[in-house]
Amino acid sequence: MTTPLVTQLRVAGLTPTSQRRAVLALLARHSRPLTAQQVHAELTSTARHIGLTTVYRALHSLADAGLLHTFDLGGQRAYRHCGTAPHQHLICTRCDAVTECPPEIVTGWLSELHQHTGFTPHPDRLDVRGICATCAGT
Repeated sequence: MTTPLVTQLRVAGLTPTSQRRAVLALLARHSRPLTAQQVHAELTSTARHIGLTTVYRALHSLADAGLLHTFDLGGQRAYRHCGTAPHQHLICTRCDAVTECPPEIVTGWLSELHQHTGFTPHPDRLDVRGICATCAGT
């Protein structure tokens, strides 16, 4: 039986190796982006032997294929599995949680921004940093 993650790998043109499946499955379970070191530590803590270099290769190929988004968190590159539909990211600067925001929510704001500044942002990737409701205590 083919899992949705294996299908995503195949659609992206990647061979669904055990390493790619493991990395993608791990990131699909997290709402926060993880660094390569964090992915490696989590995978090896579950008695799965995978080298750090292999983790880096898997992360890079998955990101290049569009299955992972990359984030700069505290000067380190971190990775997160995101949905395939266009969306924006709301990134909490306290807990590093990332929430996907559907583009229709910000379409009006992006149009207004363009009208006032002439700047046309790429709506397929917009990261907004701030404080999430949990960290704000609401």
